[in-house]
Amino acid sequence: MSYLVQLVLILILTKIGAHLSNMLNFPSVIGELLVGVLAGPAVLHILTGTTFIQYFSEIGVIVLMFIAGLEGDLGLLMKYWRPALTVAILGVIFPTLTAAGLCAWMFDFPWTTSAFIGLILSATSVSISVQVLKEMGKMNTKEGAIILGAAVADDIICVILLGICVALFGNSASSSQPMWLMISTKLLFFVLMLVLGKYFVPKFMSFFGKLNTSENYATAAVILCFGFAAIAVALGMSDVLGAYFAGIALSETKYKDILVQKIEPIGYAIFIPVFFVSIGLNISFKGLQHDILFISLLVVVAIIGKQLGGSLGARLFNLTWSEANIVGAGMISRGEMALVVTNVAFQASLIDQNHYTAMILVTVVTTVIAPIILKIFIQHSTNTQQYSNDSINEVKL
Repeated sequence: MSYLVQLVLILILTKIGAHLSNMLNFPSVIGELLVGVLAGPAVLHILTGTTFIQYFSEIGVIVLMFIAGLEGDLGLLMKYWRPALTVAILGVIFPTLTAAGLCAWMFDFPWTTSAFIGLILSATSVSISVQVLKEMGKMNTKEGAIILGAAVADDIICVILLGICVALFGNSASSSQPMWLMISTKLLFFVLMLVLGKYFVPKFMSFFGKLNTSENYATAAVILCFGFAAIAVALGMSDVLGAYFAGIALSETKYKDILVQKIEPIGYAIFIPVFFVSIGLNISFKGLQHDILFISLLVVVAIIGKQLGGSLGARLFNLTWSEANIVGAGMISRGEMALVVTNVAFQASLIDQNHYTAMILVTVVTTVIAPIILKIFIQHSTNTQQYSNDSINEVKL
């Protein structure tokens, strides 16, 4: 099958899969992921992983992380930075340490693999929670603002930890390199990202805007995306980390809105769907029956870890238990970020084929369950508040 026919099939099938997924009130990413599973070697053998799909998917994940940074709202994080940061940190610590300990002690995984599995469960997908908050009228509330702010901080923490773990433990990590040099290189990367983001990016965008050509700003943004990714790789970090910082830098400029309108169609129309399908193409159900206990326990850890970490973090800032539970439930959903971390871990040979498939299933299950849990807590909070109001009215009467 030629690469053109493969691309046509992927684009058609992902749109159909996303449509059916949305009809069932599931995130579209689940439909796209299932397309790769059903059309791939695991079931129908229509599509197979090729060099073409590999390159397209690598571009897709870079663009995806760039868009995630571009859509970030640092202003919201600054407004509620204390509760949001606390929720984010506890929401990373609880599932990461619990999952890592479970994998290391109960299943005898190496600590490097255990750490990566824990990191996969630390990721949060705010897009799914936002949809539920909008539907339930909770977007412009204290709980909604903390969830959004915590999701921004959660993504930053997760991406930074991802880059560091890949650099230290991945295939590219050099055991002969002195530790002080390795750490210095990583620190140099973050310093360079901050300096370039604050001083170079705005001037670069302004310069390109003056050129007498078409799509100047979109082209400049793409250059920054892949340029920052290249710098990250050159300094031993993950390319997605560089792309994410490029997006964050551009989100603080006046070009943010126009870039979102320009870049999102490029990513979601072609590259990002190929990335999700490529994940499904790597899935094999062979030997999966031996991992049922592993998958079940990780799903429980993934849900309870985020719920507990998020709700306790919110309670530290005087939110009621009803409000805190909404915050915790809003952090459960994994989605794209968990898939990105899973894919990076697999590419770095830190998890094998069977556990790669298992982590994809854990991600899908938690993503499906998360909106249900969030709706339950919101409805419970609404009913509790209504009961309190009725009781007050009765007392007044």
